[in-house]
Amino acid sequence: MIFYILSIAGGDLLIILFNILQNNKTHQYSTAYIVMAGVITAVLIIAIDGIASAICRRCLPEKWFDYKTKIHTASKKECKFYDFLKIKLWKDHILELGMFTNFSKRQVSNPNDINYIRRFILECNYGTVCHLSNIVLGFVICFFFPLSITLPAAIINAFLSLLPMMTLRYNSNRLGRMHAILEKKESRSEK
Repeated sequence: MIFYILSIAGGDLLIILFNILQNNKTHQYSTAYIVMAGVITAVLIIAIDGIASAICRRCLPEKWFDYKTKIHTASKKECKFYDFLKIKLWKDHILELGMFTNFSKRQVSNPNDINYIRRFILECNYGTVCHLSNIVLGFVICFFFPLSITLPAAIINAFLSLLPMMTLRYNSNRLGRMHAILEKKESRSEK
């Protein structure tokens, strides 16, 4: 959480400072306008992310995101790319906001319960789509304030959304394999 807050505040401060220094040469905007636009841009991006995530999570049907939906599965090449990025080393340091859905994804608390794994996969798939929409919609802000302020803010937002999205896709594949094993065990015990 601290990394995200520092990234947002530090990025916003750097964007504002850069624009103030550039403005000293052009005198196009007042310093107050630059500071206000920088702060409003950051607040609007956070609000857009929250609204888009809430709409995604509350309005889209669960059947689009359940364990049976293969569209959410990462390819082998994608998983190799994540391994190349050493995702196992940093994925646990990514901000996790499962508290908004009453489901924490920090650890698999019940790895032998197939219904728990299904819920975990569901939450990962929802999270992936929410973060993808946050990446895309973050650039909408570029239409409201100067590009020198909004574009860097949108890029920072995209980076901060991309990291959890990669983590969720990586974990989703592992959970899918775990689910397949549990399903086989369950079908054997029914015979």
